[in-house]
Amino acid sequence: MMIFSLLVVLAGTPVLSADEHVAEPTEESLTWVKDIAVARELATKEGKDILINFTGSDWCGWCKRLDGEVFSVPAFHESAGKQYIYLYLDFPRSEEAKAKVVDEALNDKKRDEMGVDGFPTIILADSQMRPYARTGYQNGGPEKYLVHIAELRATGEKVKALIAADDDEQIQKLLPAALEVMLEQKLLGYPDFAKFLALAEKSENPQLVAKVVQFRATQKLNELLNTPEPDFPVLVEFLQGNPEMQGPEVLNALWFCSQWLTENDRKEDAKTFLNRMLTNPLVKENDRGREMIEKALEDVDDDTVDHDHDGDGKPDH
Repeated sequence: MMIFSLLVVLAGTPVLSADEHVAEPTEESLTWVKDIAVARELATKEGKDILINFTGSDWCGWCKRLDGEVFSVPAFHESAGKQYIYLYLDFPRSEEAKAKVVDEALNDKKRDEMGVDGFPTIILADSQMRPYARTGYQNGGPEKYLVHIAELRATGEKVKALIAADDDEQIQKLLPAALEVMLEQKLLGYPDFAKFLALAEKSENPQLVAKVVQFRATQKLNELLNTPEPDFPVLVEFLQGNPEMQGPEVLNALWFCSQWLTENDRKEDAKTFLNRMLTNPLVKENDRGREMIEKALEDVDDDTVDHDHDGDGKPDH
């Protein structure tokens, strides 16, 4: 169900061509810890945070590129090594590479807890592996990457301050700024942060409550999307009841529901959903996505067009 959101992302993302050179790791590559328990122990002992590299070592081109362009360059470790223990959580495909994974089940658990849905994903976390920032591949080599993670670390201090607080009054004071970072960095799905979400939900701050409502709505939408057979009537009703929702998940749902609505002769509703997509900030500056939606609007009233509302790449009729 992620076809349209992938289109939105790919339209603004460079693509590795088959003959494009990918910098390979060198002998100077970082010394990665592959055992989660060891990484936590070292981070606690040395007073450092943990830089977690969720990677696909034997198949992911962008993972190899990040390693070759950033992590393998000595200048990166000279700076980052003072602040981080490097944890390497690999999700390889070959049996040879899988044999080097310390605990595949635990890696899977951490991937799910931290909401990792693509590789490479870099998570910055405290010594107890509580995340405060996320990123991935970035152009520009080690110097630019160091500036990037320094910025993430600076904003992440708001999250670290919150999770370290043990006084209720202090927690309430730190919560608004920290929750903003958690939302931006997509960290609120982390199990240990559920208590902060619950506190924000009960807050007397209306802006804070509104953000929680939006987050809960996005969670619900993802549940409705991530099913083998989408319940389109329920999805349509949900989207109609949440007209202010935006983001890639919403684009996805609006797209597939518009196809279903057209097939079921609810053409005005289909047009409403497609026009709503055109107002989404992710689409406004995306020529490819906008053209796709405008073409779909033209096709709504054309009964000769075969629609693909289930997203399997084949016309439904």
